[in-house]
This record gives sequence, C-alpha cells and structure tokens, in this order.
Amino acid sequence: MVDIYRGKGLDVYESVHYSRNEHVEEVDEILSWYGGGRRVLDAGCSGGLHALEFARRGYDVTGVDIEPSAVARAARRAAGSGIAARFLVLDLAKDALAPLGPFDLAYSLGNVLSHIPKGLMPDVLRRVKACLAPGGRFLFDLLASGRPFREHIWDAYYRIQWKRSLDEASGLVRMDGYFLDFELVQPFEVWAYSPDEANGLLAGAGFSPDGVDECLDFRNGAAPSANPFCLNFRARAEESQ
Repeated sequence: MVDIYRGKGLDVYESVHYSRNEHVEEVDEILSWYGGGRRVLDAGCSGGLHALEFARRGYDVTGVDIEPSAVARAARRAAGSGIAARFLVLDLAKDALAPLGPFDLAYSLGNVLSHIPKGLMPDVLRRVKACLAPGGRFLFDLLASGRPFREHIWDAYYRIQWKRSLDEASGLVRMDGYFLDFELVQPFEVWAYSPDEANGLLAGAGFSPDGVDECLDFRNGAAPSANPFCLNFRARAEESQ
C-alpha cells in the first residue's frame, strides 16, 4: 500500500495538494496578518514546501517531521536551491522542541496535529509553547467535529472522496480518502475537535487563543461555516508567571 506521507507516496500528496503553488498562496495568507520576528518553526514540515517558501522570503526556518523520507526530501530541496533552512526528524508527540528555539512563529499545517492521539495533545501544546519566544504566535489546523457529522464528503478542488466515521466518545475519526486521479485509497485514523475544545486546550497550555477560521488569512473572523471539514486556529504564547 502507498503511504502518501512517506517515500514515493509524497509525490501523490504533493501533486494533489500543492501542484498549483497552494503552499505559496498559504504563506501569503499567513503573512497577511503575521508581522512578528523572523524565527519560524514548521512543525510537521513534510517535504518542506512551506518552510522553504518562508526561507525564500528571508525567514530563519527550522522544519521538523516524524518521517525521515520527508525530511530528506526537504533537505535535498534546500540544498538544490541554495536556500538556508534546517530540517530535522522529530516526533511532536514525544520530543522536546524548546532546544530548537526560541521561535517567533510556529505553525503546523495539513492537519498534522489531528494525527496525534487526543490524550497527548496537552503535552504537545505545552512543548510548542515552550519553544516560543514571549508573545510568539502559533498557527495550526485541526479536523472539525461538526454536527451532524458528515460521513461522505466530496472535495472537488482536490478531487478526493472522503468516507468517514466518528467515535463520539473519543473524537476518533476513521476515514478513507479516495484520490481519484491516482486510483488510490488512503486510510486514516485521526482526531477531530470542536473550536471550544481546541481553544480550551490552548488556554490550558498557556496560550491566548485569538482566532478560528476556515481561511489562513482569518478574514472571516470567528464565523466559520456551520459544519466545516477543518479549521485553522491562531494563538499567542503568554509569558510564564
């Protein structure tokens, strides 16, 4: 079975999600509101597309990912294009981030944190907070546990058919993604969150939540659609007392 997060499976992942320079557009959207310092962490960098785009714009970027083949791809891209960025193999669910920082901005895109078991999220958020400079920003996305839970979703832009089921007690979502252009089925076990649940976890980890939106530029404020597929969250790291 092809795994879209490693090895040659990354070709499928990037072709589906980023072949139209979506990563450039997403960095543009982030920079429409972010105006802070230059030290940036990409937590779950995959092949490094977003990280390298930040680096091209003069940011001091570190990318980390649990998958060695993805980190190797990111490092090859950096070397091949002469861009200064560092990429490391690291497990967000286990490893400390503070020794890599401090960072002014940390972000985690592609529903990376939804792949981490929900019971581990408080510790993960505390590790992210510990690697940020005072007042640093954290941006991430999560799958949304909207009601009624949509079991079948057709994503026309990415041409993916999703078939999903939700365990109400745990928030665990089992889903299959049918990547039609590649005749590929990818199974996932991920966790979904409500906005209140995610913001509560942020507050408990020492963050001040300051945005929930379906768009990375947060142009819609706090008014996402009634039943979104995923949501972006933004928070500021409060100074330790």
